[in-house]
Amino acid sequence: WRAQSRSWKLLSSSCFCGPVSRTPPGAARISDMRSSLLGKGCVGKTSMRTIGLLQRIAPVRAAVAATRRVHAQVATTEASQRLEEVSSAGSATPAVDPYVVPPVNHRELPTNYAPETRFTVDSVAAADALRFRLDPSVEFWANHLTRIRTLANSRSFSDVPSQEITNRQRLADLVATVTDLLSTSALQDAESAAYWTYHLGRAGFFLGASAGGAIAHHLSEQFSALSSSKEAARTPLQNLSANATSELTNRLAECIAVWKQDLENIKKGLYKLPWDMTTLSHRQYNPLFVLSRSAQFFSEAIYTLNRRINNADPNNWFSTNMYPKYYADNTFHYQTDGWFSSGSANVYEFSTEALFFGRQDAMQRTTLVPLAEHIRATGADPAGMTLLEVSCGTGRFHTFVKDNYPTMSTIASDLSPFYLSKARDNVKYWKSMRAASLDLGGTDKTGTDYMQCAMESIPLPDASVDAVLCVYSFHEMPEGARLAAVQEFYRVLKPGGLAVLTDSAQLGDRLEWDRNLGQFGNFNEPHYRY
Repeated sequence: WRAQSRSWKLLSSSCFCGPVSRTPPGAARISDMRSSLLGKGCVGKTSMRTIGLLQRIAPVRAAVAATRRVHAQVATTEASQRLEEVSSAGSATPAVDPYVVPPVNHRELPTNYAPETRFTVDSVAAADALRFRLDPSVEFWANHLTRIRTLANSRSFSDVPSQEITNRQRLADLVATVTDLLSTSALQDAESAAYWTYHLGRAGFFLGASAGGAIAHHLSEQFSALSSSKEAARTPLQNLSANATSELTNRLAECIAVWKQDLENIKKGLYKLPWDMTTLSHRQYNPLFVLSRSAQFFSEAIYTLNRRINNADPNNWFSTNMYPKYYADNTFHYQTDGWFSSGSANVYEFSTEALFFGRQDAMQRTTLVPLAEHIRATGADPAGMTLLEVSCGTGRFHTFVKDNYPTMSTIASDLSPFYLSKARDNVKYWKSMRAASLDLGGTDKTGTDYMQCAMESIPLPDASVDAVLCVYSFHEMPEGARLAAVQEFYRVLKPGGLAVLTDSAQLGDRLEWDRNLGQFGNFNEPHYRY
């Protein structure tokens, strides 16, 4: 992982990391990082990719690579030449590098292919193989077997009769996965047994919640059609029901693989067991709290899915010139009020966990892997470090940072005052549960301060923080904003500092899903395709 360039890529369902090397101002080596944890199936945000390690180290030649779902832009002559060597069909054979994965012959370009930069490659994964040393998790997820991949490897899809992939076969695959899980992980020790009991229960709960939201929306559509004497539109519930066994088995198998990797990271001492799991007095175990959040989610699901199937106007409920236009003028995911209400902030965590069948926390925790490795490698004392999390949202992930490094000074920033307020509440709640007797400094004695700002313009001095974390944000930003944000990360980092970016899977990470990745753009993610 760490040698010479100190760049690395790590996939946790697809988790990716890459560093930024420190050079004089204007000549930073910045590799746009993404982290992918596959989670959703063949449509939408199928992979969450913990991407990115930007690290300021010894001066090197300037190199900037901005990875994206369709292609990679490379702002150095050296990098562009290497990409062209892989992309071209020339007869010259490039030198063999033991740390580089051979280029993949991709079957076809994705439906959303729309190059608009100077340099392009078949996939972002191919560009990553040139730019980063790859963690073994990359290969694991690239070759993670599903029945779709098995058939694709054996013959063309057109040769496979539809009856061949039967429900019985899918269920048999899932049973085999669970059996392997029990024999290799869940029954190893008491800690492992507790981990799997909790997370399988979590999957069952959020699976039920997800189904409940789809059913609530379907019934709402049927009643609306009856009252208006119009034919009801086809609903997501009907689409999912038509392929329910395949959808469920695929997603649950992915859940198991993600959690198995999460537990392995815990066993390696990279981070602790999730604090909400081990804190039995946590409000998530309170039935009244759960019922309240479930009711909010069902109501939100009806409105969100209605907007989705009707291609509703994505504009926000108010106009302003106080925020970046891409942020203020769009209700991402068709969620009510976009990022601008306390109601949106209150239902967001439940909604995303339902979307990913309860594995979002594990997906986000991959961000802690490069942080732990960095601290180990540098011998830094967390108590003497300052960490900035940009676009912190509701602050749920920030509580995992706090639980692992309670004495570390942290800054949580976000553009939305509503989500920032929710983040403050979540961090305060973490302290009341886990560090009630400690005065950690900062706001509310939590050791955390809060900052309302765009990550493209961070109101901090140069070289003022030791680490920058960015989770689930880059796919909602236009290219110019992403580049400006990376420049800001570089500016505020101290020499030798670290930046980690976690975001969606990229083209080439899971070849069988490539043609469907762009479909998540249909869920009012206008920048997802570019």
